[in-house]
Amino acid sequence: MSNNVPATCSSAAAHDSIDLGQLVQSLRRRAGLIAAIMMTTTVIALLHAVLAEPQFTVKGALYLGDAQGPAAAAENNGHGLNFLGDYSNGSDVETQIELITAGALVKNAVLETGLNAQISPAGTPRLTYWRWRLFNHGDTSSFTPGPDTLEALYATTPGRYKLVIGQNDTYKLYVRRGLFEHDRFILDGRLGQPAAGNGVQLVVKPAGEAFQAVPEKEYDLNISSPDVLASALQSGALTVSAGGSAQQPTQIAFLQFGWANPYQAQRFLNQVMQDYIATQLSWKTQSASTTEDFVSNQLKNISTELAQADQNLASYQSQTGILDVPQNEQTIINQLAQYQTQRTTLQLQRDALGQLAGELKNSGGQLNPYLVSQTNDTVLSALTTNLSNEELKLSNLQAQFTGASQNVQIEEAQVTELEEAIRDTVNNDLAAANKNLANLDQIIGNFQSQKKQMPAESLKVIALQRSTDVLGQLYVLLMEKQEEAQVSKAATIINTRIVTPADMPLKPTSPKVIVTVLFGALVGLVIGVGLTLGRRAFSGCFESEEQIRSAISRPIYAAIPRQLKGNITASIFGATGRTPFSEAFRILCRSIYLTGTPDEPMVILIISPSKEDGKTTVAVNLAKTLSANGKRVVLVDGDVHLSRLRSLLRFGNDHGLVDWLASGIRPELHNWPHQNFKFLPAGAKSLLGHELLNEERLHTIFWSLRADFDYVIIDSPPLPTVSDGLILGSFADLILSVVSVSHTSRRALNVHNELIDTLKRPHGIIINEVEPEIYGGNDTSFFSETMRREKCAGWFTFEQS
Repeated sequence: MSNNVPATCSSAAAHDSIDLGQLVQSLRRRAGLIAAIMMTTTVIALLHAVLAEPQFTVKGALYLGDAQGPAAAAENNGHGLNFLGDYSNGSDVETQIELITAGALVKNAVLETGLNAQISPAGTPRLTYWRWRLFNHGDTSSFTPGPDTLEALYATTPGRYKLVIGQNDTYKLYVRRGLFEHDRFILDGRLGQPAAGNGVQLVVKPAGEAFQAVPEKEYDLNISSPDVLASALQSGALTVSAGGSAQQPTQIAFLQFGWANPYQAQRFLNQVMQDYIATQLSWKTQSASTTEDFVSNQLKNISTELAQADQNLASYQSQTGILDVPQNEQTIINQLAQYQTQRTTLQLQRDALGQLAGELKNSGGQLNPYLVSQTNDTVLSALTTNLSNEELKLSNLQAQFTGASQNVQIEEAQVTELEEAIRDTVNNDLAAANKNLANLDQIIGNFQSQKKQMPAESLKVIALQRSTDVLGQLYVLLMEKQEEAQVSKAATIINTRIVTPADMPLKPTSPKVIVTVLFGALVGLVIGVGLTLGRRAFSGCFESEEQIRSAISRPIYAAIPRQLKGNITASIFGATGRTPFSEAFRILCRSIYLTGTPDEPMVILIISPSKEDGKTTVAVNLAKTLSANGKRVVLVDGDVHLSRLRSLLRFGNDHGLVDWLASGIRPELHNWPHQNFKFLPAGAKSLLGHELLNEERLHTIFWSLRADFDYVIIDSPPLPTVSDGLILGSFADLILSVVSVSHTSRRALNVHNELIDTLKRPHGIIINEVEPEIYGGNDTSFFSETMRREKCAGWFTFEQS
């Protein structure tokens, strides 16, 4: 027996390298699995798309007329009508955008439009995308209120309810309970009017003008928490962005809202914009309203005093008959009146300073711009203007840096310094006003002494006339101030406005069926490729022919190309004619010829480290190829426990190897159908799990077969799964282990080889399931004479004569 190394032996480096070609081949080998995963994810994505609710996006735009940057704020501050922390002059675009999406504002709009209360006729199925496409033909106008559409506003109690229409636009509301419980009645109501009872309050009204009430008709009412819904909308469904760029935003705010019902979405977005304008105006007019109320109260008091003074003068003149007084007396009285008028003006200035001092002490530095203007102090007006500018700068710095920043600390120091300067100025002006009032009181006292020397009747008339004149002048002055306050309040109404109201969208923004399906297919592809590559990296199996060659040191007798999986009876011999598959077995035969000794029979054991490595296919095709070369060949089914050949051929009830071992009588050998080699089945019955092969009888069996055949091919069970391979291998002249790409594990092969080495027999490897392209799988023209063409060699073209 010769031990020549076959020509197909490889000595590769004992390490694995990453080869993109091998990765591609692995992906091609698992193309079926990848395609199945892609199909599954695609179907899931399609179902997700068609079963989802259609989502619509409405858009609107607001002109933020009060949004100002630092430059604009500084310019307006020069007008003298500013106060510390004033919203209208200190806000910017980003601040107003945040105010639009404030929780309270969004919650109010949710309640006002009934966005949190979904009401529909009982039994109405959920409107999915496919239902909307099929039954409504994809028309958004189908969402507009119909003759049976109701809406529930200002509903704050979450829950599932049943609403039943009664006579004369009345209804009854019930709490939905379980399948085996009766619904609980909670309140009676009338359509269009507020209703409350048992902790539930709401307004149910027709959603359209053409509503027709049908008595006893039931509706499903599902109310969600307005606070939770408002928070959810702020997290994504409702977005507000500024026009322009992040560095230079414009005063246009673009609002966008996505919802399943485009009609409700349109109403909600318009309500948000309207509520924001109303809320902003209420904030902006708060200061002007305070000033107006202050002046109006003073005007009311002066008006009452003036009426009483006129009445007293007329009554006294009618009693005394004195209608006029001497000129010198009148001059004294007029001068006294002038000083008293000056005192009144100074008194108003002192009152304004006193109120400013109180605001600084109680509200932490916020000044009323009207009161500042009444002090007639340009220094104080300039200080308030500078403070407003510095506060705006500080607000911008605090938005960018923490309190530990040097810039923030410097700006805070400047703001504090200006606040102290304003307090000092107000206190100094207040002290000066008190001193001036004291001087005027002294002058007025001198004139009062001269007045005491005048006749009592004349003084009485003059006093009454003076009181009437003073009160009249004060009344005119306060009327002017009231008009100024009213104009200031009215001027705040025209700044912010709706530029583009929300309109009904024509198409849904989601689901995008085509995009979703493509995304699902892409996800499936990624998952399939990831699983394939992950299996390649972590399965512990050989994933390429190169890995097998580099991991073993035994001679490689052949590499069998992979063929398509199909029916076993049709594929075990591969395709007819000359193919890479058949050529691989011819190469295997030449390697066996080099190993054996001419004219001596040879027993070859075909074995594998694990099942389904392809050893049975290799054994059958090797027998076929050897017999086609004129050799006498017998194929022995040595897998007596779980024979694959028994399921392949109808020899299951015929006597075979097991029967020969049991009786010692040689059974009849069968001709393999349509082939030139013999076949010895495993037998009519299998060995029990605890039984072992009888080695003495096996020696006799193989000695008998050697006498009649050139080659005895044994299809052995896998080793180390079953130990029979060691017993059968002891009678073999050559052991060939079939190692399958992407199936045989490295650990199993190592154990397998260690066990085979104990037999001290020639041992080689057959690599199965290799890529057919490497061994001529694409060279169909080479194997087919009808596709072969003339070749051109160098500069010469050969023609047939």
